[in-house]
Amino acid sequence: MNATALTSVSSAALRLFVRNTAVAVSALLLPLVIGGMFVVSGMETMSEPEWGFLVALMLLSVFGMSGCIAAAGTLSYRRDELYLKRLRCSEASDATILAGVLAPVVLVTLVQCVLMLVLVGVVAGTAPRDLGPVVAAIVLGTVCSVGIGMATTGFSSSGEQAQTVAMPAFFVLIGTAVWAGMDLAEGLSVPQLLTPGGATVQLMHLAYAEAPSGQALPAIGGLVLWAIVGVVAAKRYFRWEPRH
Repeated sequence: MNATALTSVSSAALRLFVRNTAVAVSALLLPLVIGGMFVVSGMETMSEPEWGFLVALMLLSVFGMSGCIAAAGTLSYRRDELYLKRLRCSEASDATILAGVLAPVVLVTLVQCVLMLVLVGVVAGTAPRDLGPVVAAIVLGTVCSVGIGMATTGFSSSGEQAQTVAMPAFFVLIGTAVWAGMDLAEGLSVPQLLTPGGATVQLMHLAYAEAPSGQALPAIGGLVLWAIVGVVAAKRYFRWEPRH
C-alpha cells in the first residue's frame, strides 16, 4: 500500500466527508446526542459497575451510525459521483483507495468511542478498570460495522438509499444489546455472546466491574467472528460501479 497515495486519498476524502451534511450529521452529531441521553438517564440510577451496560449502548450507537451508516453513505456518494472510478484510473491500488476513502469514517468512529468514555468519566465520575476489553470491543466493533456498511452499498443505488439500507444494522446492534442486558446479572448465554450487541455488553461489563480477564475471551471470540463477517461481506457485495 503506497503511503503517499493513501495520505492523498485520505485528505481528499476527509474534505468530502465534512462537506456531506447527511453523512456528517449521522456520524458526528447523532451519536453524541444519543450518548448524552444515555448518560443523563443513568446518572440517577446506575452504580459504578452498571455503567458498563450504558457505555456498551453508547459504543454500539457509534458503531451503527459513525461506522456502518456513515461508511455506506460515504462509499455510495463517492461511487455515484464516479469518484471511485476516477481513483481506480490512478496508480493507487484498490486497497489504498478504499482505505483512504474510509479513513475519515474509521477515524470518526474511533474518536467518537473515546469521547463516549470520556463523557461518562467526566459526568458520572467512573472509568473502565480494565482497558483490554474496551480496546477489543472498539477495534473489532469498528471493523465489523464498517465492513457491513461497505456490504450494504451493493444493495443500494444512491447515498441516501445506502444509509437507509444500513439502518437495520443499527437496530440489530441495539436490540441484541438490550436482549443481553436483560440477563446480564445472571450471566449471558452462548447465543447472546455470539451477537455483536451481547458481546459488546459483556466486554463493557467486565471492563467496568474489573472481572478476571479470562472471562472476556468468549465475548472477544464473538466479536472476532462478526468482524470476519463484516470483512467477508464487504468483499462479496461491495461494487465499484454505480447501481441503477
